[in-house]
Amino acid sequence: MQDRTTLLGRWLHSWIRPDGSINGFNNHSVWGGNPYRWIDFHAGHSTWSSPLLPALAGALNAFPDKAAAELLDRMCAFQASSLQESGQYRFIGFESGETSRNALIHNAITNVALAMTVRDGRQWLSEQTVERIRTVFLSNLQACLHFSGGRAGETTTCNQEYARIWSKLLYREAYGDTSRDDELVEDLDYMIAHFHTRGTPDGESGGTLRYLGDAEALEPAEYYGLMIAPLTLAARIFGNKRYADEAKAIALHVARSAWTDEAGQKRFHRLWYRRDNRWFLMKEPMLVAGMGLTLYGIHQYLQLDRVAELEQFLADCDRTYAHYQTEGGYFVSASGWNHEANVAPSTSWHTHDLLYLLARHGAPANFWDEWNKPVARTVLLGDDAIWIENGEHWSIGDYYWQDIYGLLGKKTAPVFYRNIPAWTMSDKVPPADFAFPDKPVFLKTEDGIYLRSRHELPYAIVSACGKPYLGEG
Repeated sequence: MQDRTTLLGRWLHSWIRPDGSINGFNNHSVWGGNPYRWIDFHAGHSTWSSPLLPALAGALNAFPDKAAAELLDRMCAFQASSLQESGQYRFIGFESGETSRNALIHNAITNVALAMTVRDGRQWLSEQTVERIRTVFLSNLQACLHFSGGRAGETTTCNQEYARIWSKLLYREAYGDTSRDDELVEDLDYMIAHFHTRGTPDGESGGTLRYLGDAEALEPAEYYGLMIAPLTLAARIFGNKRYADEAKAIALHVARSAWTDEAGQKRFHRLWYRRDNRWFLMKEPMLVAGMGLTLYGIHQYLQLDRVAELEQFLADCDRTYAHYQTEGGYFVSASGWNHEANVAPSTSWHTHDLLYLLARHGAPANFWDEWNKPVARTVLLGDDAIWIENGEHWSIGDYYWQDIYGLLGKKTAPVFYRNIPAWTMSDKVPPADFAFPDKPVFLKTEDGIYLRSRHELPYAIVSACGKPYLGEG
């Protein structure tokens, strides 16, 4: 997987800006939303991309690189300095773009990433950045007290509270602050007592309720790393085997709920729901890209207990990544949506995948050389949407004589546009420099998909829909 990890890293690097921000069309391939669906048109930074920071710290630990270390420090400084007046981080909207300015999970995951980066990569950061992270971490905890009073409780959302707990555990390790140990134990015990279940799909495994007001559905699979990782870390810190046992039960819940798709690949399930007092498994729509935090949590658990079944599950998921990776480095996003959520790759979800892949497989010696190379010209064909990349330009396009999306973006820009023709005389016509260069045209017919346009430099083309790509025609 190391060669594929370098491809993924190269693609993510193409979205990083000089100020340390990470741009992207941040499609939420679990809920199906994105800034286009929210009528927001934000393609700039998202805090959900912050796991890229500890991922790069891990790569630097394996193979130091001066330019990459300077970039990581800049990225951390940008994230730690991007704040709202409320004290919450900026850019916490993710799929809602800049529309949402209030969300616990997107603050908590940022604190997780920043504290983990200090813990694992302090030597790559300036003293000023390390201190800035300490200060903003503490102030952000205060800014988020209005979420369930800052502690696990009746109004808690499970994965979000676990992310907050995880961040405090990581801060403890990064800065040697044990002052919250009592509250951390209390909160962990509360979460286990009130949110954890057993019996899906068997007595050894179980998921968690999302919130206490709904006992009829469990959390979607991609969130379970936010539970497994802190429980595993708490087991190590506090020496409490109960936390490890709960982490294992959740890991088994994910592994034993997985299914095999039409391509023969192991996939995360969507969720379990209860009807007429019986639990049922829902498979999709569900992501491919974005499995990373849950797989990272399982990988962390395996450092405590080498469970062969879980080792095999990680190996199976690694093969899924390999199968669904494009030549551009990004993965097919999801299946089951039958719209752009299947093919539009979110940089945010892919940072989670890079964190896991580097933690599990390590960085190859050529990681930083490959990191700096240009990304391939690629096309990912979906059922009704087409993802296209050429240099800094990206597009969510349409098939010949269809007009559903027509989105134009640049990796260097924090906004994207609907391709409104100039003849409309609209003030919403995109700037001239957003015109997509050498854009391919595809015809979808009853028998398959054909390329109608001709190009001196070829595109790497992959079909992720029910019809095969049949070449030029």
